Amino acid sequence: MKLDPHDHTVLGSPALHSDTLIQRAVDWANINSGSRNTAGLLAVLAALEDAFATLPATIERVQTGTSSSVAADGSVSVDTYAPALKITCRPDAPLQIILTGHYDTVFAEKSPFQRVVAREDGALNGPGIADMKGGISVMLGALEAFEAHPLKDRVGWTALLSPDEEIGSPGSAPLLAQLGR
Repeated sequence: MKLDPHDHTVLGSPALHSDTLIQRAVDWANINSGSRNTAGLLAVLAALEDAFATLPATIERVQTGTSSSVAADGSVSVDTYAPALKITCRPDAPLQIILTGHYDTVFAEKSPFQRVVAREDGALNGPGIADMKGGISVMLGALEAFEAHPLKDRVGWTALLSPDEEIGSPGSAPLLAQLGR
């Protein structure tokens, strides 16, 4: 497939430079955001809001749903979850794209696995560095690059970043289903 000259401009975008993508992912991964660590989730959420503010989009925190759980003694409690982050650009464009991801990790607040480290082979090892904070950094870089394309106005997009994927998305599943429609 032959690329349009404008496509080359996007593919060469500074937003796609690996140093930027990697450092941003490391910074986010160094914030513990285990699915039940509300303070950590809110800290990552704030960092994501700041990072996505570079885009010409509407950024909003969206309240997630609740679920019930039963304790060992039989008592029932209502579980709440951190907000999801919804980023929307050109919602009236003729073509719409949906992107999703999650900013929680499986590592509890007191887990010994807290920081990103470089292994001897140069690979990074850390909580969420690949799944999914690294993926969110790549998503942001791709969106920043896409926004430089002269035909961008034909395409609208929405990204939804959820806080509870690692525990089955009990609070964000309705938001994901609604967005999928």
